[in-house]
Amino acid sequence: MSTMSTHVESDRTPVGRGIGLPGRLVVGGAVSTGLLLGGYVVAAMTLAGRMNGNALILTSLGLFIVGAVVGLVLSAVVGLVGHDAEDSWREAFRQVGMGALYAVPACLVGAVLAGWIGMAVMALYVARVAPVALTVVAALAGFVVMAATFEVTCDVARNVFRRIFRR
Repeated sequence: MSTMSTHVESDRTPVGRGIGLPGRLVVGGAVSTGLLLGGYVVAAMTLAGRMNGNALILTSLGLFIVGAVVGLVLSAVVGLVGHDAEDSWREAFRQVGMGALYAVPACLVGAVLAGWIGMAVMALYVARVAPVALTVVAALAGFVVMAATFEVTCDVARNVFRRIFRR
């Protein structure tokens, strides 16, 4: 009976496991831009009387999708340019791809939040505590996501400026 060796030596670089800075920017950028457009803008416009309340959830969802796609594309480009100096371009592309994959379930959660935020006028109209409280919780959760994305954006911007103005 022969034994097999399970150890193989290789000079290849190990595969990274995390999504890194570019991937975090892609996830946060997609969700934050979708929340901004599909949640906060819809809520502000309906509360100001500039948008009709008919089909409000469909409007909120449609604008969330538009915002998420725009945010994903923009943050992917900026994330590639602003990747960490110790990561290769290949690793940055991998991190952006992984971030795009992780953005799908994150956007599903973000769409639910955007729907609750966009329905703020309906929560105020029914004048019940639970819908208003859920709208406030959704708005606060959206602000937390946007604040975390802003922090990652600042880190990426720092890397972009280092890359552009390096001496």
